[in-house]
Amino acid sequence: MKRKTKGLLCLTVASFALLLGACGPKGDGSNNATKSTKITSALPKIEITDANGKKSASVIIGNSITLTADQEGVTWSTTDANVATVNNGVVTAVAAGTATIKASKEGFKDGTFSVEVTRKPADAILHFETDSDHYSADGWWENNGRGPGATPVYSKSSASDGTCIGYFGEGDKETVTFTSSAAVQAELVISMGHNNSYESLATIMTAKFNGTDIDLTNVAFTSDSDGSGNYSFFDVSFGNVALKTGENNVLEIGMLGNAPYLDDLKIYCASAATINAVTPPAKETIAITNPETDLTIVQGDKVTLTSATTGLKFMSQSESVATVDENTGEVTGVSVGTANIIARKEGMISTRVTITVNERVVDGTIVVEAETGTCNGAAVGDDNDKCHIKTSSGGNTYLLDWEQGATVVIKFNAAKAGTYTMGWQARNTSYSSSATPIDVATNMSCKMNNNAVTLSGEISGYTFKVFEVGEVTLKDGENTIEITNVSGAPHLDLLKFVPKA
Repeated sequence: MKRKTKGLLCLTVASFALLLGACGPKGDGSNNATKSTKITSALPKIEITDANGKKSASVIIGNSITLTADQEGVTWSTTDANVATVNNGVVTAVAAGTATIKASKEGFKDGTFSVEVTRKPADAILHFETDSDHYSADGWWENNGRGPGATPVYSKSSASDGTCIGYFGEGDKETVTFTSSAAVQAELVISMGHNNSYESLATIMTAKFNGTDIDLTNVAFTSDSDGSGNYSFFDVSFGNVALKTGENNVLEIGMLGNAPYLDDLKIYCASAATINAVTPPAKETIAITNPETDLTIVQGDKVTLTSATTGLKFMSQSESVATVDENTGEVTGVSVGTANIIARKEGMISTRVTITVNERVVDGTIVVEAETGTCNGAAVGDDNDKCHIKTSSGGNTYLLDWEQGATVVIKFNAAKAGTYTMGWQARNTSYSSSATPIDVATNMSCKMNNNAVTLSGEISGYTFKVFEVGEVTLKDGENTIEITNVSGAPHLDLLKFVPKA
């Protein structure tokens, strides 16, 4: 008993001393300071393997594999049931992608198994570049190297064979036709690439299969562009369709605007079927039959483009130079230059005609600052305090500054009496490209042979151009024109008179 009591006493004292040391002040250099160490034991990890002893696997959509855990009574789960599901260790591939299968049990660290779900090889791969019938609504494909046409490809190294179809615009169409040896269900998958993303393809394209609309509302295309126009092509599913046998199957894609580029159409059949593309019909190029001389006109003149093909639609690629009636092909010259007119019709290769618009031949050109002109009774010149001329670096002279209220009077001869369109070769007085145009009717007044002239139009830009400002009646022989600066006149160089037709 005494030994037991003494032993207990010693233990108590030692424990008390230990307690005091643990509770004493820290960092005081005392020998009573103690250190504590936390000891943890790692949980054992569950190991998962497939039938081949592997810890990852690639599974084709629709197929299954069985996994085994080295512990009994585990709970199975998947990180993405849209890609792969799991039930008691049996993994079923649902859709292309990756998923992680987990096995969990209390007292153990989760075991994991990586599953990559892939598609089976496509039953058929059709190429939009060669197997599709193309229609360019604006004619740019055939005439600007923009895509389908005589050379129906666009080079893109990230496409499956280095080519695809690009540069779609509003109204463009792609139609793929193929046959099937069996009436089976099939999934249509299109390989697309672009440096934009479309959360819903319905905003940019339409699709029909065998005349029935395909709902693209929940179909998204997301780009991986690096910002410099480089991007990959991704497979986008357009859903399942019912293939027909004994007749053609037709996929129609319509563009609502600038859409992704198209590379391949991949067809995955639910059961055995042989798919063959139907070669697009050969297209005839639209021919315009006007003689070459018809393709050069002058401002204000018209020419109607003719063709043996009926039902053509026309558009101008430069309406500031020439406009065209969409249905009749009547072209009107607007300003000096060239304009491309596109003639198009679905089922044919469009054609481009270049129209040249020249300046209308004038009856006469009057130099404003010539000796025949005066300003407030004195010759127009450097020493005229009302109207000054300036000599440009090229040696040309023009009326630079004229005082408000100053009137320039010019006498000239006309070879033939009649009504003429009067044009002023002039420019704005401001160097700024955004300067407010000079309204001729407000800032100027004019008389021809002492008869008031109704002025109209605006003078804009700091480059000399001819602006039509009104109509005048000239008489045989000498005519007199008076131009007054009411407030803010332009720089004025030449007067041009064009006989009315």
